[in-house]
Parts: sequence; C-alpha cells; structure tokens
Amino acid sequence: MNDTPPEVTKIMCEMMQKKTPTQRIMMGCSMYQVSKRLVTEAILRENPNISKTELKQQLFLKFYKDDFTPEESEKILRWFETFPE
Repeated sequence: MNDTPPEVTKIMCEMMQKKTPTQRIMMGCSMYQVSKRLVTEAILRENPNISKTELKQQLFLKFYKDDFTPEESEKILRWFETFPE
C-alpha cells in the first residue's frame, strides 16, 4: 500500500539524498533502536516475568521469523539457550 502523494515522495527522496551516508546510517540505527524498544516493551507488558533468554527469543521471532525456515528458526532459538542469563 502506498498512500503517499508522488510530490511528497519526491520531496522526501530529495531530502534523503542531501544527507551524508553517515547521517543515513545514523537514521537507520536510530529507527531500529526505537522499534526494538517498542517491541521489547510490548513483550514485557504481555509477560512481565519473562526471562532474558525468552525475551531474546521473542525479539528474534518478532523481527526475523519470516527470514528463516522453521528448522533454522528452531535452531536459532535453541542457540539462545546456550548462554547463561
């Protein structure tokens, strides 16, 4: 879905092109940090007693579940369990 008018898209692209590569990377990092914090807070609201390992597993599933096969995801989830809390 794209409900942004073409003229607004053009202005946004021009603004982004004026930024330095470092500024663009910093924007991306900042957006990731904010989204991770929001997802973490949502998980903790649903399960305030979740362990650190389970929280990491839930974050992985929220962000990357569709990027791996079920078998790969299961292997990664088990990998999280190998680290002491």
